[in-house]
Amino acid sequence: MNTDLSLGNRPDLATERLSLRRPNDRDVDAIVGVVGDWEVARRLARVPHPYGPADARFFLDHVVPAEWVWAITLRGSDTLLGAIGLTPEEGVAAAELGYWLSPAHWGNGITTEAARAVVAFGLESLGLPVLTSGYFEDNPPSGRVLNKLGFVETGRVMRPCLAAGGEVPLIKMELAHPPGG
Repeated sequence: MNTDLSLGNRPDLATERLSLRRPNDRDVDAIVGVVGDWEVARRLARVPHPYGPADARFFLDHVVPAEWVWAITLRGSDTLLGAIGLTPEEGVAAAELGYWLSPAHWGNGITTEAARAVVAFGLESLGLPVLTSGYFEDNPPSGRVLNKLGFVETGRVMRPCLAAGGEVPLIKMELAHPPGG
């Protein structure tokens, strides 16, 4: 069993239909193809639009090494469909769950399935007592994913969105590790 859970040695995760692995250089075109889609970019806080290869390189070189990030792929395929991860929150024992998925795969339960594996990793393997997340008000499908995972609303704020070029309404969510769980 691998007991070294450092970011550099993050484990691959698997579900019934999915394989989650570290994003890599082979994923640049797929990342640009998905995140470059306005319908994806406008639902994310930290990505610019337009989104190009240099942005994907920044993601691979700076975000992936500093956060728990996995490429979402179908089992038996290495093609990146999206990404999911946990961003450690500064100064507290918590991390923020974030994800994005190709619109061609929306509505098939892929994000929920991947998120269940990542949430379990965060709570059980990393021992985090709390996971946070959020979704922009105009993205209720993301809210449904979080509700299915047990997240509850904790407030509403304005959050910067690089693609939109300003602040947009965000619904904050939280999942606490059950006592003794």
